Amino acid sequence: MQKIQEVKKSSLTFAAEAGTQRLRNVINKNLTEENILDGCELAFTSSWERVKIYFMIGLPTETEEDLIGIADLCTKVVDKYYEIPREKKPRPVNVIASSSCFVPKPFTPFQWDPQDTYKEFAEKARLVKSHIARKQIKYNYHDAKLSSLEGVMARGDRRVAAVIYKAWEKGCRFDSWSELFRFREWMEAFEETNVDPAFYANRKRDFDEILPWDHISIGVSKEFMINERKKAEMAITTPNCREECPHCGAAAFGGGVCFESRKENQV
Repeated sequence: MQKIQEVKKSSLTFAAEAGTQRLRNVINKNLTEENILDGCELAFTSSWERVKIYFMIGLPTETEEDLIGIADLCTKVVDKYYEIPREKKPRPVNVIASSSCFVPKPFTPFQWDPQDTYKEFAEKARLVKSHIARKQIKYNYHDAKLSSLEGVMARGDRRVAAVIYKAWEKGCRFDSWSELFRFREWMEAFEETNVDPAFYANRKRDFDEILPWDHISIGVSKEFMINERKKAEMAITTPNCREECPHCGAAAFGGGVCFESRKENQV
């Protein structure tokens, strides 16, 4: 914090990821509400008046309670500010909560999970916003349609290449920029190439399904990923591998804890 204080004070960002401890455990965040509030308190007493809190919506096992928890946690941050003596805090607090849409990725424990549709994402964002009542809190959320397209690309196979080419022919170029994103053209590209985006983004996969990236080895075994997914369902966390080796199978950079564990356990 002392090093950060040497630069211009604009805002500090805290990656809470989820609104409840249960859901943070599901994604193995290993961060408690107390950690978040203590960090915000330290920021306030160090003359920061604006904090940003980052969340994801659409996470596996997410419930309405988890979504409302986003608003509740932000409210607790504001309350924490007002607990600090006047002479030890800056001007009125400004809490910016932002949420992105969860995109399941290959080589993660959630690679088998369905992604929410863009309509479901939008509805969840509206629910969060409806529970934010404090004027000190501003809520921003990511374009759900863009995230839906990212979901297809993340777990697509070679058939998606035809969609990308067709979209390019329709003028799609810099679609990662929201002002240039052409959702209609992308949907036309899917239709014209007979590719169903829901097949890639919105369906649950079985553990024994052959995935497009299964032929690529990253060191971490598929069995380890399956076990981590089962632990996530029960909200059981895995310690940071720098503290305790989980025997995932990775031989990181040919040395260190992972490499020694691999030799000892023949993972």
